Amino acid sequence: MPNDFSIDTGDYLGIKYQSFKDDLLSLALAQPSEYFKLRKQVLKKVKQDALEQVFNLYYNLLTKGRNFDDSEPIAPEFEDIFKPNYPKQLTAQFALGASKTIDKIVEDAIEILLPKDYKSLAQDRFVKKAEGGMSM
Repeated sequence: MPNDFSIDTGDYLGIKYQSFKDDLLSLALAQPSEYFKLRKQVLKKVKQDALEQVFNLYYNLLTKGRNFDDSEPIAPEFEDIFKPNYPKQLTAQFALGASKTIDKIVEDAIEILLPKDYKSLAQDRFVKKAEGGMSM
């Protein structure tokens, strides 16, 4: 049984991530259209979910004092007085601003996982090999 100080070396050294990237590179080189289909699906799903949640979080917080899914109050003990009723047009502007920020963050995350320039996957692999002296 591992102790509290054990580390997953495959994770820590990025071996699992490199294996993931190798699989993506294989897909990208053999079937570029499938790679971009995967990229599109991941981007759409993650963006859609993230942007919807962020918008709803701030919209419900500023107007109703409730959580992102409107199911629970932010401060249950003060539910009767914590109903901000911030003007909806200002709330929408704020929530859209937050969504735009998250949109950029999602784009960056997807670019790490599934870069548009899929050839950079191969380049990164060779750079890591040169730096670490590891075999492919």
